[in-house]
Amino acid sequence: MAKVVLQERQRTLLQKERAIAQELQTCLTGFEGADAYAATLRQITTALDDLFLLVIVGEFNAGKSACINALLHDNVLEEGVIPTTHQITILRYGEQRSEGQPTHGILEITYPADFLREISFVDTPGVNAVLREHEQLTDEFVPRSDLILFITSVDRPFTQSERLFLERIRTWGKKVVIILNKLDLLRSQSDIQKVINFVRDNCKQLLGFQPQIIPVSALLAQQSRTAVGHNAIELWERSRFGVLEEFLFYTLDEKERVRLKLLSPLGVMQRMLTEAQQTVQQRAVLLAEDARTMGTIDEQLRLYREDMQQNFQHRLSQIENIVLEMRGRGDRFLDDTIQLTRILELIQSERIRSAFERDVIGDSATRIDQTVQELIDWLVAHEHRLWQDVMEYLDRRRKVSVVNANNNEMIGSVTRQFDYDRRTLLQSVARTASTVVKSYDRQAEAEELSQALRASVAQAALAGAGGIGLGAAIVAFVGTAAADVSGILAGVALLSLGLYLIPARRKRAKTAFDGKMEELRTRLRAAMSEQFQKELNNALNRVQDAIAPYTRFIRAEQQKTATMQEQLQQLNSEMQRVRTEIEQMSK
Repeated sequence: MAKVVLQERQRTLLQKERAIAQELQTCLTGFEGADAYAATLRQITTALDDLFLLVIVGEFNAGKSACINALLHDNVLEEGVIPTTHQITILRYGEQRSEGQPTHGILEITYPADFLREISFVDTPGVNAVLREHEQLTDEFVPRSDLILFITSVDRPFTQSERLFLERIRTWGKKVVIILNKLDLLRSQSDIQKVINFVRDNCKQLLGFQPQIIPVSALLAQQSRTAVGHNAIELWERSRFGVLEEFLFYTLDEKERVRLKLLSPLGVMQRMLTEAQQTVQQRAVLLAEDARTMGTIDEQLRLYREDMQQNFQHRLSQIENIVLEMRGRGDRFLDDTIQLTRILELIQSERIRSAFERDVIGDSATRIDQTVQELIDWLVAHEHRLWQDVMEYLDRRRKVSVVNANNNEMIGSVTRQFDYDRRTLLQSVARTASTVVKSYDRQAEAEELSQALRASVAQAALAGAGGIGLGAAIVAFVGTAAADVSGILAGVALLSLGLYLIPARRKRAKTAFDGKMEELRTRLRAAMSEQFQKELNNALNRVQDAIAPYTRFIRAEQQKTATMQEQLQQLNSEMQRVRTEIEQMSK
């Protein structure tokens, strides 16, 4: 088979195109349909070494086979009013006319026409044929073409099926020439021009390109072969087939064919690259939305921490106020008790101790226990609500993703594996949150937290008081203050001979008691704050651990997506440079 002769510059461009195709194939690995892309890339790069490939497409009965027969000046292909082309037919040069056995839906015919030495013709099934698999076969063959002749008929130009098919083949970046056949059905030049204008305007408006339109009559061209003399010449001129031959065999010279052949794979690769860029951009947008979702959750966790800390300070101040109230009552008790007039009572230490516990400590232990329990219930309820908020937020995001997938905004255009991984992780996080909410036993959680808080505070703030209630621990602590006060009071009684010592002893007793209360308040604040921070961190960490796998997935995919976008942009720039070189070469 003859090969397209390439000059050194053309060979260099050919090597660049093959390198781009290899890089594009590597870049598309992992995309949905990557195998089909790879097969197409192999086809178009292999076709660079073949003859110029001219593909004939159009509806059945538009006259595709008739146009080819008219160009060959012989009835090589079967014609008819019903679909006659049941497979793709490749017409190549041969010393004799021959027809091989169809292979994979492709029939090869050889014919001794000189122009077939440089151009191979491809006849395809009608785009509106009953057997729709023919369309798929045609679609798979179109990317290999160097030029497409789209045959339409003047009696039904630019039908819906033709428009849809033109849209599909146009996306491959191929040069399309429209052949307006059956010119003989129109009566005047005015009618011909109306049809030409109709097709041209619709192409420009609906497809966005200005086509080259060549009106012909394959019937008149074939009739001219059997006519004689002036009649044969008149039929040939009326057929306007000379214009089509002029275009194919002279305007489409070797230089132009080489240009189109070199541009052909770039158009196919540009389509693949554009689709990949759109897919990657969709992926980037999707990931950005997911990142915002995770960012919103992170912000909610931050605000949750701030709100909990502020509320905790308020609740802690309630407990401190109970201690401060004891301190105030204790000071008043000492002022009232350490008096010269009550010197006889001071020697009764048990009585003084009982009065101290009744008037100073009172119900403080119960109130502190109650306040701490309210704190525990508050912590448990808010953690439960936090999980509910996370679950509802993720569930809304998951439902939006499902809707987008059903609208083909995600899967299929983003790649199945990516969408599967993404939705699987998103569902997993939402499921984890849902499981926590459904299985959350507030009473059990409160009991566990209560034990932890009571033990921590009792042991850390009130050394040696572990194993008893928090309020009881405080009673035990304050009881030491009572013993100290009793000792001080006893000392006052023993030294009653020095009346001037009573005020000093009272001051000493108040200072000792106030010190104990301040120590209690400080230790209580420190121990409860430490335990609260521990429980708050545990609650937040549980949520963060649940969303961590998806957060890592988003970061990893965003890095991959950014890298892929950069690679595709570099490939696009390289393709544009090669395209410019090809265009400059033809000038």
